[in-house]
Amino acid sequence: MYLAELELVGFRAFTKARVPLRRGVTVLLGENSAGKSGGMDALRLVTDPLDGRRSLWADPDDVCRTGEHAGFTLRMKLRGTLAELAPYSDAFTSSAAMSGEAEACYALTYEPPGAAEARGRTSWTAGSGAVADDPDPGARNRLRHVYLPPLRDAIRELGSAGTSRIRAIIARLLDDETFVDERGDRHDRERFQTAVGDQLRNIEANPVLQRAAQMVNEPLAELTSGAHEQVTDLGYGRADLASLVKGLRIRMADAGVVPRELAESGMGYANLAYIATVLTHLHAAAQADLTLLLLEEPEAHLHPQLQAVLLDYLSRTAHNSQQAPGNGWLGRIQVVVTTHAPLLAAHTDVADIVVLQRRPVSPGESSPVDLSARNMPVRFTASAVAVAELGLPPSDEARVNRYLDATRSSMLFGPRTILVEGIAEAILLPAMARTLFSGRDWTRFVGSTIVAIDGVDFAPYLRMLLTMTPSGRIAERVVVLTDTDPGKRHDPLGKLHRLIGSLNATDVATVFAAPSTLEPELLEAGNAGFWPAWAAQRPTAGRKVKAKVDAAADADERARILIAAMKKTKLRKGDFAQDFLDRTMSGNHPLQVPPYIREALTWLVAIPS
Repeated sequence: MYLAELELVGFRAFTKARVPLRRGVTVLLGENSAGKSGGMDALRLVTDPLDGRRSLWADPDDVCRTGEHAGFTLRMKLRGTLAELAPYSDAFTSSAAMSGEAEACYALTYEPPGAAEARGRTSWTAGSGAVADDPDPGARNRLRHVYLPPLRDAIRELGSAGTSRIRAIIARLLDDETFVDERGDRHDRERFQTAVGDQLRNIEANPVLQRAAQMVNEPLAELTSGAHEQVTDLGYGRADLASLVKGLRIRMADAGVVPRELAESGMGYANLAYIATVLTHLHAAAQADLTLLLLEEPEAHLHPQLQAVLLDYLSRTAHNSQQAPGNGWLGRIQVVVTTHAPLLAAHTDVADIVVLQRRPVSPGESSPVDLSARNMPVRFTASAVAVAELGLPPSDEARVNRYLDATRSSMLFGPRTILVEGIAEAILLPAMARTLFSGRDWTRFVGSTIVAIDGVDFAPYLRMLLTMTPSGRIAERVVVLTDTDPGKRHDPLGKLHRLIGSLNATDVATVFAAPSTLEPELLEAGNAGFWPAWAAQRPTAGRKVKAKVDAAADADERARILIAAMKKTKLRKGDFAQDFLDRTMSGNHPLQVPPYIREALTWLVAIPS
C-alpha cells in the first residue's frame, strides 16, 4: 500500500496538477517557486500528524490566485492489494481491479469564509466523488505524516525550546512494553519517575544546597515570625515526566569523545541530530497503515557525502517498512523529499524523480477571483512531470542514472540545457558566452545547464528532457552542440533532427553542428592562441602541422589535416581547451567564437516568442 498520486486543484500555485508518487522514495525537485513546498503542505493537509499535533490548517491564502477558483481541492489516491486497502473499501474507485489491486481515493475541499463568516469550510469526499460524503472518517486516521521543515534551527530545536521533543522520545520508551534494560528489567513510567526522583532527592541533600536554603531561611524567619513563620528549602519540582526532562539537553561530539553542548558542534551535524530526533517518531509508524515522511531540503547545512548517506538511509527505511509484518496495522513508510541539491537528485533512481516547474499562465487562466481581496495574480502556474511516466526505454534510464551519478549534473533543474559532446566544449562555452553576452542574456546563460555527455549518443538525454506529458516536458529549451565529423557513413545530424521531430519538440530544441569538429573551427575563427596551445602539448609536431595547415587550399583541407594530426599525436581535447584559454588570455588575444557556437548560444538565451 502506498500513496500513488496527489491531485491539486486551485491550491496555491497549482491551478490543476497531478503529482505522481513512488512507493518508496519520491524526490520533488525544481527551481524556486516551482511548488515544492506547496506540494508538501498539501500532503500535510490530507493526512494527520503522527504525533497528533497538527500545526497546519487550510487558509484563504491557500486558494490559487490564478484563474477562477472559489476554493481548492486536494485529492489523494491510495493503491495496494485488496487486502491492504480493505479498511478503505468505502473509498474504492471504479478503477479498482479484480486482479488483486485496488485504488482508494479521498478528496479534501476547502471554501474560504464568506463576508459574515469567521472560518472557511472543509469537507471530505470518499471514493469517486459521485456522492459528497465521507462514510468512514476513521479510516483516514490510519494515514499519517511526519514533517521535517526547511531552514531548521537545530540548536534551538534541541535546546531549551526542544524539551517536548526529548520528552516524547522518553515517553514512547516508557510506554513500550517490549523495552527492557540490559538486565532484562522493564521500565514503565512509574518506575522511571520513582528512580529519577530518588536521585534528585539525593542531590537535594547536598550540604551546599542545604546551607544555601538556611541562608534564605534566617532572614525569612524574622520577616514572617510576626504572623505565620515560613521555611524554605532548595529542591526539584514534581517528579513527573515533564519536570524531570525539563533540564535535559541533547549533547554531541565525535565518537569516542565526551559529548559537549550542541552549539559546539557544526551546523551540519547538529542538523543531523535534529533529523535523528524526528526519525524516532517513525517508531510510532507501526500504529498506522501508512506514514509519510516529509522532508523539505534535507541537504541544508550538510556536505555532499552526508546528503548521500541521509538519502540512502531514508530509502532503506522505506524499503524495510514494506517488509514489516502487520499487527493490525500495515506500518508502511513512504518518503517524499524536496531538494535544490543536484547530488540528492543524482543519488536517487531517476525514476523516483518528479520535476516541479513553473509554466506561463495562458490568457484563459489570467483573470483572478476578487482582486479587491487578494494580491495581484501570479503570472505562472505549477506543474509536475514524473520521470517514471515518460515511457523511457530501460536503457535510457540506466544511461541517465549512470551519468547523473558520475557527474552530479543539474540537468533536471534548469529550464535551458545545452548538450555537448565532451569536456572541451564545456570548458570553452562559458568563456565564449562572456564575450558574446551581457546583461540579461548573460544571466540567462548562467542559468542554463551545460551537459557534457562524453560521447555522441544524445538520444537518451533528448528523450528525457523533451518527451511531452499532459503536464508538459522537463526542459523548456534544449540545444545540441555537436560535430559534423566529415567522413562518417551514417547521418548522425539527420538522426538527431528526426528524433527531435518525433518528440514534437522542434520549437524548443535544435541542433548546431560544426562543419568539421571543434578544434579546426577554433582555428578558422581566427584565434591567435590556437598554435601556442597546440605547442603546449606537442612542441615539435606543432610546427610541422602548422606548416601543412598554412599550405592547405581551403577550410575543408585544413580541417582534414588537423583532425588527422590530432589522432596521430593523440592530442588531449580537454587539456587543449584549457591551454587554448590560457594562451588566449595570457597573450591578450581576443577570443573569437566560431559561428556555429555563436548561433547556438544566441538561440539558447533567446526569449521564446
